[in-house]
Order: sequence, then C-alpha cells, then structure tokens
Amino acid sequence: MKKVLALTLVAVLLAGCGAAASVKTGLGQNISIAKSSDATAEAEGLAQVDTVMAAVTVDSAKKILGVVIDTAQVRVNFDTAGKITTDLNAEQKTKVEIGDAYGMKKASSIGREWYEQIAELEKWMIGKTIDQITAVKSPADEADLKSKVTVSISDYQAAVAEAVSNAR
Repeated sequence: MKKVLALTLVAVLLAGCGAAASVKTGLGQNISIAKSSDATAEAEGLAQVDTVMAAVTVDSAKKILGVVIDTAQVRVNFDTAGKITTDLNAEQKTKVEIGDAYGMKKASSIGREWYEQIAELEKWMIGKTIDQITAVKSPADEADLKSKVTVSISDYQAAVAEAVSNAR
C-alpha cells in the first residue's frame, strides 16, 4: 500500500512541475470473495476478501511508465453458529507488508516470495500497453515471466487495466 501511495505522489509531483504533462496516473482494483467458505462440523467458516490494488503511470500512448501492485487478503473465521472467531482488532497487512512471513517461498517452484514475484511482474509490465499485458494468459506462456512468476496473474491484469482506464 505504501508503494501505491508513493507512486501516486511521484506522478502528481511530476505533473505539477510540468515535467511530464502527458504522464497520467490511475488507480485500479479487483475485489473477490471467491475463497470464502461455509462452516462445517469439521472446520470453521471463512469470509475472505481479496483486494488487488494497482497504481500506474502511463504516457500519452498509454504505455506503462510505472506500476505498483499489492493485495490485501482479509480473512474472518466463524463457527457453525455464525460467531466470529477472528480477532477483530488484529492489524490487517497487505501481502507486500507481510513480506517473507507470507510463506510462499517454501512452496514456490522458483523459490520466490509473493512480493518478489509481483516485483518481477511489475518490471515486465513497464513499457507495455494494457492490450499487451492482458494478452498473456499465464506467466508460463511468456518467456520473460515463466522463470520469475508462478502466481496466477488475471486479477493483477484486471486491476492494472482499471488503473490505466482511470488514468487522468
């Protein structure tokens, strides 16, 4: 989230200084509750909201000059009576803020944590249009991504597409 705000501030400063009148900034999001589940006799229920956030700067041709992506994955557990069992006062962090503690590295076939994979995806997006970005169905299909990114990218593409559409 801090990176998203920082990119936005830099873009505003550039535009305000007249350094890049054709540079535009946009914010986008993609929200899903698809990973939520009912409580059963064997397991607590889960209300999960995954919010992908993206900030972009684009040039006059709408090519990506800068992009920052992060995800807030908020989970609330409940029992079969519907009583919430999650600490409602616990701090909620984004995946970037969680960093190495997210734990993807040990399960990753490429030995990279979530934030490292997203950083590689962000680098790959620089210089591309949204059509070029959304044309890729899987990182495995793209030579520059397949050894650096294994996570599904469709939600990130959607958030970036919205950010580009919102660029002003």
